[in-house]
Amino acid sequence: MEYQEKIQLQLEESQSKLQKKDKNNEICNAEVDKLVRFVNASSCIPFAESPVIHKIQVSGVDFFDVLCDSQLAGPGWIVIQQQVGGKDRFNRDWATYRKGFGFIDSDFFLVLEKIYRLTNSRRHELYVHLVALNGTIYYARYDGFKISDENNGYALSLGGFMGNVSEAMRIIENLKFTTFDRYDDKRCADHYKGDWWYKSCYNCNLNAVYGTNFNWYLDVKVELKEAKMLIRPKE
Repeated sequence: MEYQEKIQLQLEESQSKLQKKDKNNEICNAEVDKLVRFVNASSCIPFAESPVIHKIQVSGVDFFDVLCDSQLAGPGWIVIQQQVGGKDRFNRDWATYRKGFGFIDSDFFLVLEKIYRLTNSRRHELYVHLVALNGTIYYARYDGFKISDENNGYALSLGGFMGNVSEAMRIIENLKFTTFDRYDDKRCADHYKGDWWYKSCYNCNLNAVYGTNFNWYLDVKVELKEAKMLIRPKE
């Protein structure tokens, strides 16, 4: 009897060690999977729990830094544009918009070429975060968003809309991006000192000079003190 009890204890101890080993293997495998997702990330979704600056990669482009946001509209968004204080000029030439400018912790515009690569790699949605001068927060959300390649002028395409503000971006759908040195409506870029998808000249202009022309307008004009554009793969 004493021998059987000893064997039973040894068996239980071995089972406990195996269970512990299996648990450790599960934890290890989970960590490996997490690291693989981080290393091969093509969006901010793997970084949902740490929404800061991360490196991602997309076909045709080397690894590059993006600002990830999980606070404004849920996890996993890439901030592609923000104007939050008028510290940088958005009145730039075509070459500068093609390569991007500004500082990720301040005013900036992500590279047009990278936005094209991202939004054509798979379906993306767009979230626009707006803060009015009086502090009221608005949003516009499109369940589809992409831009064309450079040969087609980085033309803008939008999906279905929802939000608590007028749909001011619809008028610029299918238009080419305009800078003061390129494309038809460069007179708008010249006049408003900010480059955008223009049509006579705009209903919204998130790249305008910080001031009265920095607004979102269709039914009611909302003058802004902050604006951010964010994209995320559409599940």
